[in-house]
Amino acid sequence: MPQQTLKQLYDDLRMSQGPKEGRGAGGSADEAFVVKLALVILSYGVDVKASDTHIEPSMTGARIRYRIDGMLHEMLQVPPEISEPLIRSVKLKSNMQTDMVGRSKPQDGRFDFEWGGRKLDMRLSSFPTLYGDVLTIRMLDRSATLLAMEKLGFPDTILKEFDRLIRRPNGLILVTGPANSGKTTTLYGALNKLRSPRIKIVTLEDPVEYQVDGIDQAQINPAVGLTFATGLRAILRQDANIILVGEIRDKETADIAIRAALTGHLVFATMHTRNSLGATTRLIDMEIEPHLILAAVSGVVAQRLVRVLCPKCKAPDPAAGKTFTRLWTQETGSAPPEAMVASLSRGVGCAACNAMGYWGRMGIFELLTLSDELKQLILERQTTHLYRNAVSSGKLHTMVLDGLQKSSQGLTTVEEVLRVIGESEE
Repeated sequence: MPQQTLKQLYDDLRMSQGPKEGRGAGGSADEAFVVKLALVILSYGVDVKASDTHIEPSMTGARIRYRIDGMLHEMLQVPPEISEPLIRSVKLKSNMQTDMVGRSKPQDGRFDFEWGGRKLDMRLSSFPTLYGDVLTIRMLDRSATLLAMEKLGFPDTILKEFDRLIRRPNGLILVTGPANSGKTTTLYGALNKLRSPRIKIVTLEDPVEYQVDGIDQAQINPAVGLTFATGLRAILRQDANIILVGEIRDKETADIAIRAALTGHLVFATMHTRNSLGATTRLIDMEIEPHLILAAVSGVVAQRLVRVLCPKCKAPDPAAGKTFTRLWTQETGSAPPEAMVASLSRGVGCAACNAMGYWGRMGIFELLTLSDELKQLILERQTTHLYRNAVSSGKLHTMVLDGLQKSSQGLTTVEEVLRVIGESEE
């Protein structure tokens, strides 16, 4: 964490402008001050490892918020005379329109940013509101190193099975979860393990989040007709061994991905579904024939990201025992060992974690491989009770159970597991 808060950095910057406190003629914000403030806001986001920076105008000015470890934190409120010049300065940096037309419509932009030896790709989205353009800035660290699969938080049994699946010569492997749940990081962990001079890997993404030598990476561009479907169709003529599709969004993309998996390619793709079995239901809803799903899909990983307890301030949490016991019993049918309940922890909050009690995130996972019974239910399109059947038969080690095991190891909390999953996965 930075030694100073964003509010302290802002106050220091304002004081350094002299008695005018950052104002130019007529009471407007001084341009040099605004440019420096934009730099402070963006660099602070890098220092606190934020995934997104939000600049949100309101009647009283603009608030600056950062998404850190999946949670939004308000760090600063700037006055009205600074709000509009600040937003205009950031928009100009990304070549967005700042005239009346530009302020009346949503816009997208980007710019390169370097701070502390890190090179970042800043992706901007502006949205017009009553009080001005709201800016959301996705901060993609191009210098970030790929995490090995062993570092992502996979339980040993799931890691071993997933490693076996990705080493098959063909098939479709799906990774599911909501936005910002680490799906791309998991897929690149797999690609990093597989890449070799003897294997051709081609990806199609939106956007490209990791830049990796030895992999042919492309970004979709609907403005010129490069969508997931058209791009995937072209990749099939590229003599690729492994294909990564950023997301299966529609029937056409799903059809081509399944055809690629059935014709000798190993295909990785993501989908937005609540759990692993939801991917098969979604494909059926896209009018993909069940027998093609069973023939093509090798496995489905579902995941979420939970915040990791700060090691400097975590403390025992006996109050969480009742909830932990109830959830563990629901998942396994038996009460948990007393030692697991006794080792539950919570984050107190300290200077090292900015009083949040957490620092960093890790994955919780479930991996679905289809049993004969589940295949029969899918063939008969009986998808309503797929999840309950998989859990009750012991064929699915759920994300809930993985999260509870990690909380019993003092890595996260029961409360955090419930936050990202919810109590019911029915």
